[in-house]
Amino acid sequence: MSLMLQFHTYVANADLPKGIKQELNTLFSANLSKPYSRTRHSAAPLGIKTQSSRVVNLLAMLTELIKAKFEITSVYSIREKHVEFLIKKWIDEGQEKGTIENKITYLGTLASWTKRPNVVKKSSQYPILNTLKKRTGITFDDKSWTAAGINVEEVIEQIAKDNVIIGMQLSLIVMFGLRVEEALLLRPFNALTLEGGSYYVTIENGTKGGRRRKVEMHNVEKQIEVLELAKKFVNGKSNTMIPLEFSLKRWKAKFYNTLVKHGLQKEGKYGVTAHGLRHQYLNDLFRHIAKTDSPVRGGEAPAPDMLRFARQSVTEAAGHSRESKANAYIGSYRAMAVKTAQDLKDDEILAKIKDCGGNKMKAAEELGCSRSYLYKRLQFIDLLR
Repeated sequence: MSLMLQFHTYVANADLPKGIKQELNTLFSANLSKPYSRTRHSAAPLGIKTQSSRVVNLLAMLTELIKAKFEITSVYSIREKHVEFLIKKWIDEGQEKGTIENKITYLGTLASWTKRPNVVKKSSQYPILNTLKKRTGITFDDKSWTAAGINVEEVIEQIAKDNVIIGMQLSLIVMFGLRVEEALLLRPFNALTLEGGSYYVTIENGTKGGRRRKVEMHNVEKQIEVLELAKKFVNGKSNTMIPLEFSLKRWKAKFYNTLVKHGLQKEGKYGVTAHGLRHQYLNDLFRHIAKTDSPVRGGEAPAPDMLRFARQSVTEAAGHSRESKANAYIGSYRAMAVKTAQDLKDDEILAKIKDCGGNKMKAAEELGCSRSYLYKRLQFIDLLR
């Protein structure tokens, strides 16, 4: 049975007409936990966090429309002009494109509930959004702890001396690439399964969108050792890794405060966060599968079929469905090549072409950029002369 957010208090406290509140209560009761995303493969119900975001955002949008003097007496009276007004308002406020796209999705969800899906178009169909910088979702930096020169075992051992449970939870993130909340809510006694000769860990609590996933073990002996050790710290009541006297909210606060105390934050001694351990796991997983380093680690691209398989494996291990989501953790060979090429100075380009006897194809290869990019740079250099 799926969990449903207790949304009635949110609705009751909203500055909205009584009739709209009644409609929202009815719609939320029937639909709130249902997925909407067109790219989502799973039909599993949404998690409480995602449900909460839906409620909070939709209430805020309707309130904005009322305050803007639109005569809205029902959620069924939302029109395209209202959606366009909100988008323009968000742009004027300086909100990022990705944030606005998420809000459009919430509006699309509401429109689907009211059986009027055409009221809200896809984000790509709003020309005004093209004026904003596109969110690429591609990382150009390895956020791993090892990339920052950190001895992971030593640092976790130091933290464990301060709080053994938090040290244990960090070890779980290292071993299985978990999000922080997934590590806190992991149930070690129910996590391990053996299927088709391979061991898996099942992650189902604290996941994004409530999507259950299985993570295949590749370092089985060590990973089972960590799982067995984690069982010693399980809360006997909830069977999770959160101590009995703490709520999830309070334990998360303690977890992050402890990390800050040890310099584990972007502005801290090490310049990394707990999430960096997830990046580390996924980049290590890519290397295990592809037998070459990931783009952000400067590796050479493997054969196309192997690259697709490795990227999809990373995506699934991270709990996503679209292969492009791997870019946020391991980067992209093409994007890294462009970035590297953009760092080239004009004098370097001209000198390399001279060294290659005017052979632009050879020069491009030695410079590490594409021939087409080299031609574009040469045209730009000519314009400056």
